[in-house]
Amino acid sequence: MPAASEFQTLQDLIDHAKANPGLVTFSGSGSNTSNHLAQQRFDEMTGVTTTYVPFSGTGPAVTAILGSQTMAGFNYVTSGVNNSEGMRMLAVASEERVKAFPDVPTFKEIGIDLVGGAYRGVAVPKSTPEEIRVKLSEIISQINADPEFVKQMEGAGFVLTDIAYEDMPTADQASLRHGNPQLPAG
Repeated sequence: MPAASEFQTLQDLIDHAKANPGLVTFSGSGSNTSNHLAQQRFDEMTGVTTTYVPFSGTGPAVTAILGSQTMAGFNYVTSGVNNSEGMRMLAVASEERVKAFPDVPTFKEIGIDLVGGAYRGVAVPKSTPEEIRVKLSEIISQINADPEFVKQMEGAGFVLTDIAYEDMPTADQASLRHGNPQLPAG
């Protein structure tokens, strides 16, 4: 949210949203994105009705927050790092607090079971031989374990999650279901 916002805590924002259904606006990077799904889950879990304003990407969504065109936003932690003077974070949607913002609580700490985000990965054509897929996964894991890489990524606000090749199918399904609990398992 804008750094100068009147809301000091997430509970302040929730209380305002409960008293003023539909008035609280959240910017996000587009319709049906992880930001949009998070806003819908937030509304459902907190019993509020907010208005999601989709933009054509993260840049315009952040600009809307900085210019107070929206009251807040569901955005990536990296946006908070890059705009820390103009934005203030009230909570992060990760299992643990992020290193870039150690004083910002997780939604879970506040009592809202909201964990998610946008995951990045490497994909290859379906025809890629198994041994190449495994080797590529091993190389990615080595990169993710490199202390300098970890320091750089965490400093930028990323939460590194290394998923082994053999675990990817179930992790992918779990991630999809977490973002959209209505999806069937498997």
